[in-house]
Amino acid sequence: MHAPPYASLAKLHPFMKQNLKPPTVTDVARSAGVAVGTVSRVLNGAPNVDGAIRDRVLAAARSLGYDRLRKPKRRQLPPAPARFGAATNVAVICFGMEDTLVQLPVVSRAVHGIERAAAAEGASLMLANIPDGSRIPSFLSQQKVLGVILKGPNQGLLPPPKSNPLLDALTHVPKVWLLGRPPNAVGDHCNFDPWHAGRLVADHLLACGHRRIAFLNPKPGQVQFAALEQGLALALLAHGLPLQRLESIPTASLAWPLPATTSAENVTALVRTWHDTPAADRATALFVPSDKTSSQVYAALERFGLRVGRDVSVISCNNEESIATSLQPTLTSVDIHGDAVGQRAVAQLYWRSRNPESSPNAQILVEPTLIVRASVQRIQPD
Repeated sequence: MHAPPYASLAKLHPFMKQNLKPPTVTDVARSAGVAVGTVSRVLNGAPNVDGAIRDRVLAAARSLGYDRLRKPKRRQLPPAPARFGAATNVAVICFGMEDTLVQLPVVSRAVHGIERAAAAEGASLMLANIPDGSRIPSFLSQQKVLGVILKGPNQGLLPPPKSNPLLDALTHVPKVWLLGRPPNAVGDHCNFDPWHAGRLVADHLLACGHRRIAFLNPKPGQVQFAALEQGLALALLAHGLPLQRLESIPTASLAWPLPATTSAENVTALVRTWHDTPAADRATALFVPSDKTSSQVYAALERFGLRVGRDVSVISCNNEESIATSLQPTLTSVDIHGDAVGQRAVAQLYWRSRNPESSPNAQILVEPTLIVRASVQRIQPD
């Protein structure tokens, strides 16, 4: 069930009151009939854009109310709940991973959206990285924040709050999980729709002639990956097709901090398993659940003397352009619209801080889109 966003944030996106979905750069691109990259160049003032196309993009953005065209006005927030005094700041806490998750492009985009939405409310963003959850940031202990947006690991269960200082401190704080919520976590959750992402992948691969499709998962038990896999499997099942699974062996236990990125050796082992499958049964396309892992798949295939787009197709998720466009061939990937997810998280946090008695596990999902590049080849179905 979608919880209503904080009313003032609806002013940033005129039609959010109706469907809770702010316009995205993809909406602008679709309305203007251009590529997403063209919209980005126009909005960032790039000089190498045709004048007529620039005018068309700007007109589409204005008609949709796309908020990057205007600077949001700073406004005075209504009083916060008594527990948090007059605090209006928004905090982001990353924990459970051995390196700050903000360094990952997909998380960085979400934090960018959080910062923009917070600034529109006259609030400041506070950020803390606590790999093992062993301390409480001062802004939390001193109640200097309205609430907290949490980015934690998507593998394993959270330990009991009383066994971890950070989790214990978060027990009664308004909070929203970002881009994944552990199975035993309490709190609202803002994310892209991973089941819809799986369907997008299936539709594209089927349209390109692929009938033997595998999901390559180096992190079994990762809740985000599991949802992507489920969405893909259900979409293929509707066409009477099975999903092949290439998965690492689950580890016996997980302890914080977890590795921030997948081991290249694990990915190579899965590619070897695919390579050793008889050609008549081998998947012609691999769905890899993150762009970083896809780059490792490219490298592993190269070690076998194979090339993406010629010997096997690869499709990915996150659309981290710094990765996807640097690979050769360029990587087809699902754009999860991290900016929009971050903005929704702020809206939900304000709403939650003023509705503490409402059910604490609302989930808000942003619809992803597929960015088609060169890594998926068209083939003749068997």
